[in-house]
Amino acid sequence: MKVLLLGTSNADILARQLRYYGVHAKAMPPPKLPTLFPLRKFDIIYGIYLMSLTRHVPSIKLLRKKSLIHIIGSDAFRYATAHGLKKDLWKLALETYDEVLYVTKELQQLIGLEKGKVVPIPIDTKIFKKLEYKEEKRDILYYCPKPKTYRLQWILQYAREHPNETITILSYLYSVNLPNVKVIPYWPYEKMPVLYSMHRRLIRMTTHEGYPKMPYEALLCGLEVIWNNQRTTEVPEEMLMEKTIPKLISILENL
Repeated sequence: MKVLLLGTSNADILARQLRYYGVHAKAMPPPKLPTLFPLRKFDIIYGIYLMSLTRHVPSIKLLRKKSLIHIIGSDAFRYATAHGLKKDLWKLALETYDEVLYVTKELQQLIGLEKGKVVPIPIDTKIFKKLEYKEEKRDILYYCPKPKTYRLQWILQYAREHPNETITILSYLYSVNLPNVKVIPYWPYEKMPVLYSMHRRLIRMTTHEGYPKMPYEALLCGLEVIWNNQRTTEVPEEMLMEKTIPKLISILENL
């Protein structure tokens, strides 16, 4: 069984986890144009997020490949609010795939199709674990790729009200002129445990959640986690790759 995963970071994560379990799995970014060549060598074409396979459906069918799509979060919200031809094409594609997976039950309900199973993209426990950090730790780590959804103004107001706390914001878009706030524009995913170990607490405040792995990654790395004003203390079993990857392999084998 040879599996080609089309997507970005989550495709890389899943491909690595599948390889741990002996599956021939490769990840690559979705080609911008429909193509047959990279698809020919694989038995299963696996899209990570809704749009990764839409334009490649004709190629998949022409080559008679098995296919599945994994709905992550932002793609489900985009689908739910789409209209017209775009919505019709996405719906047709969803009905065409051999299997549809959702990372949460809420996203399955948002898409509104009976077809599909709920399977998280789990945390790689070979990577996410406690690391020793001998220097002085910063107080708070905060992730904010989008200012509205991830409530940038909330954490900035918190920083103003707590000037003695040191805060790191992981963000690609912003600079902040506050003495107790440091902005990191990029951090490699595989080195995230190092970043977690440099902090005492992860705070996550959002208007809605698509697929929240970060709180559980931080817990595995030993941080206190405050998530939308609630203290989070346990990692669900299905978020651990030891529990979920065997289930996913079974789904792949039975397509």
